Amino acid sequence: MKNQLPPGLSALLEVVVMFLPAIPAYIWLWPNVHGTSAWIAESCANLYAIAGSLVIGLRRWDLDQLGVNRRGLWLSLACGAAILVGRTLVILSVDWGLPPPQFSLLRLVGDFIFYFALVGVGQELLFRGLIYRALEDWRGTRWAIWISSLGFGLWHIGGGPLMIAATALYGVIFAVIRWRAGGILGLVLVHGLMDYAGGLLLPSTDVVGLGRAEVPHPVWLFLGLAMILLTPIYLWKIYPGLGQFLRHRMV
Repeated sequence: MKNQLPPGLSALLEVVVMFLPAIPAYIWLWPNVHGTSAWIAESCANLYAIAGSLVIGLRRWDLDQLGVNRRGLWLSLACGAAILVGRTLVILSVDWGLPPPQFSLLRLVGDFIFYFALVGVGQELLFRGLIYRALEDWRGTRWAIWISSLGFGLWHIGGGPLMIAATALYGVIFAVIRWRAGGILGLVLVHGLMDYAGGLLLPSTDVVGLGRAEVPHPVWLFLGLAMILLTPIYLWKIYPGLGQFLRHRMV
């Protein structure tokens, strides 16, 4: 009988094959689409990620094992609220020297559906669902956290080095929440809300083209960064001991 690859490794190899269309997409497609065409292309990319994640993942695990459950929902939402407030403070602390974005009702509704139903579901199911599960089964939790976060950063390679670094950092934070919470439904909501709020607050989602930034409110910047960075530290070091202390006090 032939030796079979571990389920996690075989799933990751299939994910690599699934990502092969991204190579010509980044070379030709993304630099040449704008406006409505870009919105359609991004929607198709997220639908492709959802379909691929389900096809690959459900051949080895059930939805609960992929994180599609309500486990740790309130923990995810509480930590997500702290990150969202911190990120909002960071954005508001910076003056990009550009006029605020203009939105119509149709655009607001369309962006809401796009960020929650496509971006939030697609990227969380792929990175904190399938890829996290595969890495955890194959190499353990640390690999699941760090490699899934690196992949999440590379998913945003079109935004340049700053975007890659920022999204990789958020990937680490989200992966730690996934680890402690045990599910991704809260992360889907948090991810969608963060992207939707970013679209409302930033003059452009094109980070490279935002121009030279000034920081008229450095205190807001410091507080925002502190809230973002302290969230994973709390989950990593404080949360387990705090839970044991509260359970002991209740007994």
